[in-house]
Amino acid sequence: MSLDLASMPTWVLNSAAVRSHQILQAGLATAGVNGYEFRCLSALTGADQLSQTDIGAAAALDPRDVTHTVRALESRGLVSRSKDPKHGRRQLVSLTPQGQRIAEHLTDVMEGVQNTVFRKLSPDARATLVELLEHVGRA
Repeated sequence: MSLDLASMPTWVLNSAAVRSHQILQAGLATAGVNGYEFRCLSALTGADQLSQTDIGAAAALDPRDVTHTVRALESRGLVSRSKDPKHGRRQLVSLTPQGQRIAEHLTDVMEGVQNTVFRKLSPDARATLVELLEHVGRA
């Protein structure tokens, strides 16, 4: 018996995810950030400051990855950290003006990524795809 990979939804989904990931990584690289950095910057967008714990929750990152990523962003001048006056061990993180500019640029980058990945789909088809994928992701 032969398996027709093209007829298996899991195979098609995986192939689409690989292509999407490659396009995403290339887009992020043009902005000079990696995926973890993008996720942290996105979590901070619109917030005055967040604890590293809150960033991890918003970005779905392990606390160690948040610490490493925030340190890298801080060394590049994109975020600043300060001690939380209400909690001695907690670090509060905020975007610097340069970090805000990068985050705003990333909005355009991500729009371009979405348009590249889904260029063959109408807006209605995109919305349907997202809805279906949300159902699969929650199953």
